[in-house]
Amino acid sequence: MGLVKLEKGQVLHKAGKDIVETVEVIVKGSIKISNAFSSITLGVGGFVGIVETPGEPYVYNIEALEEGAVYSYPFSSKDDIPKVVMSNPKIAPILAAQSAEAAALCCDAFEQEYNEALTEYEKIKADYADYPNLCIKVGEVPKQFPELDDLTPPERSVNLPEWAISFARSLRTHSASLKKTFYPLGLDIATGMVMTTYEIYQNVSKESQALTVYRKALKQKTKEFQATMQMINAKLSNLDSGIIGGIAIVNALNTIINYAEVSPELAEKFEEQVNEFKSNENRNDSSDEARALRRSIASTFYDIYTAAFLKSLDDEDLPLEVQMFFMFGFVDEELAGDKYTMALANIARSYMPDPDDNVVLLYEWLVKIYNLEVEPSRNEFDQDWLTYLRDQKLSGDIREEQMEAMINDPEARLKFEIHNLFALGNRMTFGRISSFVPVFDSQNVLRPLDMAYQNTAKVNEYFRYIRSVDFGVFCRNALFSNVEIGVPQVHYQDDITPYMILMPNAGSRACLWQEIEGKKRSSKARMLVSIFNTENTEDCMIKLFGEFRWEMCKTEQGVHWNDVTDPSLTSMYCDYLQFFKKNSALSTEQKDKLRTDLKKYSNNYKNVFIADYLAYIKFESASSPRLNKVAREILFTFCPFAKELREKIADNPQYGELINHYNAHIGGQIKPLVNIVHRLQKEEIEVPEVILGQIEHLKK
Repeated sequence: MGLVKLEKGQVLHKAGKDIVETVEVIVKGSIKISNAFSSITLGVGGFVGIVETPGEPYVYNIEALEEGAVYSYPFSSKDDIPKVVMSNPKIAPILAAQSAEAAALCCDAFEQEYNEALTEYEKIKADYADYPNLCIKVGEVPKQFPELDDLTPPERSVNLPEWAISFARSLRTHSASLKKTFYPLGLDIATGMVMTTYEIYQNVSKESQALTVYRKALKQKTKEFQATMQMINAKLSNLDSGIIGGIAIVNALNTIINYAEVSPELAEKFEEQVNEFKSNENRNDSSDEARALRRSIASTFYDIYTAAFLKSLDDEDLPLEVQMFFMFGFVDEELAGDKYTMALANIARSYMPDPDDNVVLLYEWLVKIYNLEVEPSRNEFDQDWLTYLRDQKLSGDIREEQMEAMINDPEARLKFEIHNLFALGNRMTFGRISSFVPVFDSQNVLRPLDMAYQNTAKVNEYFRYIRSVDFGVFCRNALFSNVEIGVPQVHYQDDITPYMILMPNAGSRACLWQEIEGKKRSSKARMLVSIFNTENTEDCMIKLFGEFRWEMCKTEQGVHWNDVTDPSLTSMYCDYLQFFKKNSALSTEQKDKLRTDLKKYSNNYKNVFIADYLAYIKFESASSPRLNKVAREILFTFCPFAKELREKIADNPQYGELINHYNAHIGGQIKPLVNIVHRLQKEEIEVPEVILGQIEHLKK
């Protein structure tokens, strides 16, 4: 104890090693107090080690910044601090002033530490959100980092309120006048100020230590991801080289044709067609010659695709050019351009199938058809595979034995699907039917590829989004019966996520190909969207889901789909649009708007509904009214908002009454189901999952 002289750079106490037994007052020079992430500097009159715990190892490093000295006092508890002040009455005001200064410095250091920790957290989360797209750009297969899903931001404790920080900073601001007029008033005042500010930087120290633990844990938890991001960023900086993973795409058309192993005549024909097409600067010309060339390319393209597809079934190591051909319709690096060729190659290399098998490439869909996992889709005449074969037999094109052989013939099924869903769906999703060509052409790219690319994560997010608004969008009416347990019949909603097939083109549309498979109400719908969507994808998807709502209702209602005596979404909407002129609930302006809308959509009731559904999902759900009272009531009745949204807009006068009616209706549906559950539980019979699931669905 007593005076201790210090040399410049001398460590007075080392964190984690020295044990706290003393507290020091600086009598000469300046001292730095630091941890792994921040530091403060104290001058003459400052307390050193005052926030440490007696008998424990030091938390902070304490180092002399210049030649100086400190006076050391015994330190066994915080009660020793007032003794230090009381034993130095002449310098007590200086000790009080320096203690206030230290409190403000500690608050500043903590604020900086906290902001840095928050910035680190936010950057990691932002990088994690961008990671899948960055992998696409550099051609890396995204890895899984489940540990990042549980990350939480740093917390601010109630033990360090804002008023305390403001108080410490205010003391520093008025330090000069306080040293002259306040601290010298009495030894008790100076001591009280030291102990008041001691409590502040004691709390700051605790928060700083907790923040240090948080930042070290964050660094450890994200170590693997940060290393991966370094590698990704290094690859991004090398993208201008024009080489993809050490492989340059050269003469892709020749590679694809050779891989397909088609006849020399077909190979030569396709090569000539592509060369003629790319030599034309105005490839989307509407002249008869340009249209004829695009049609001939389409015809040959599907022949090449079919041959390459059949060969690929036994090939586990597809050439990159062939992968790009299957995924995007890519055939030629000059037609695609260097920039897009590189982007397509990286997307192909980074592609990951949907683990839930809801979002599939057109290639993956054709594999399902070939392997008899799903039935071929309906053709342009709305005939399914069996209906088509029977029609062919009736017309005399095939015999009975041929029909029987073709039913489960993989290649026959494949060609039917390519001729119908692929060829027709490709044109439909492209959007501009008159200028359609199935090969990837840089002139058709109207939006940056990374933004337009519809990968599995993006599409699944649209599924999640639509359910967060219209929670029953993919539900179908189903019937459960088990007379053995006394449940003759229970109607329930079967929620079935549709297939979303990514078509190999850069197009502007999404379309519903069929709402069910054959006559199976429990089968998945089939929806198509361009793998590169060049329009507002959110609007495309909402319209697509609206179309599904309409068509599924028609399927379920059968011949009564527009019979208002059997209320349904389609029948009520048809009645509303058919007789709007006589509807007293509509104003003159609203009737005029409806008249305009019907004219705009060529009196097609479905298209009017889809437009209203878009407004309902995007704007009405956000409390921004777009619909009239009648349309709003029909939509809310048959497409009610999810529970969270209903609670959010419950005070909205336009929805309050509708929500009350809905709640009463749902309550009436839940009650008999709950009664069944109670009865079964009383009889010690296991409650069917279907009934429990329906109760949960009704509560959504």
